[in-house]
Amino acid sequence: MSKDLVMLIAGILVAWVVIGLFTKNFDGNFLIIFLLGVFLGYGIKKKEAKEYASKA
Repeated sequence: MSKDLVMLIAGILVAWVVIGLFTKNFDGNFLIIFLLGVFLGYGIKKKEAKEYASKA
């Protein structure tokens, strides 16, 4: 994993904790859905970059 992806995940977790502290609602469903979207997007980007590199 790249440094940018790790920093993005850390930022997501920190934001989730801060929002949870203010709202007193630590609902994990939105966190899991968002993290799943991040990983899917990262995987698709990596696959497309690999295909593009093989064509060039």
